[in-house]
Amino acid sequence: MSIGNEKKIVRLLGVGFDAEDGHVRITKGENYDVFMGSGESHEYLQQLIQKIEEELKARGMKLDDLTPKEFGEFFKSIQ
Repeated sequence: MSIGNEKKIVRLLGVGFDAEDGHVRITKGENYDVFMGSGESHEYLQQLIQKIEEELKARGMKLDDLTPKEFGEFFKSIQ
């Protein structure tokens, strides 16, 4: 776990770039935002972030417990 003044992950941002229907999709959660994307990619991003949040909770952790490097390692471990 990180200590001191290390940078921490405090929010996740998902952005989809494949929207072609002109629909603006925005989903906001306590620790994340998902913007744009097709219906399919927007839903995928929401599910991915939900998986991340569930795994953090199962491990007794919060997003802001992790530095960017630690988050990268965590993310690799849940895929």
